[in-house]
Amino acid sequence: MNNAATVLVVDDEATDIASIRSALEMAGFCVVDANSYDVAVRVFDALPGAVDLLLTDISLPRQNGIELVKVLLRRKPDLKVLFISGHVGAEVIRFYGLPATDRHFLRKPFSTEDLICGVEEILKSADPLDCLAPGERNCESDDIDRT
Repeated sequence: MNNAATVLVVDDEATDIASIRSALEMAGFCVVDANSYDVAVRVFDALPGAVDLLLTDISLPRQNGIELVKVLLRRKPDLKVLFISGHVGAEVIRFYGLPATDRHFLRKPFSTEDLICGVEEILKSADPLDCLAPGERNCESDDIDRT
């Protein structure tokens, strides 16, 4: 893992991007963002291999975050993923055929602590969509170097 993990934040709400960016940067992560599926693909392609984690809203205009994940996983199979949404739950991720559990999902609104914990846990996981059982979240961040 890089010294500072790079997180691509994708959300169509500018205020959500700003608050997520602020929280992640204060925690030491490098953050790039996009406000749509198309912009996210362009940003991802402009940074070949640099994005460690994709944090995407499930509900995006024209093309959803689940389809974005499928496209980006073809480009980088070891990409880590964390979904967010205020409208749908983790069951929608599984409906679309991705092997995700509640660990890969944060419901809006979420606290800064839940955001950082979720990002750290996904970054520590062995596989891109490897899952711990719900409730097994460990927020110890000693293994993550965010300098």
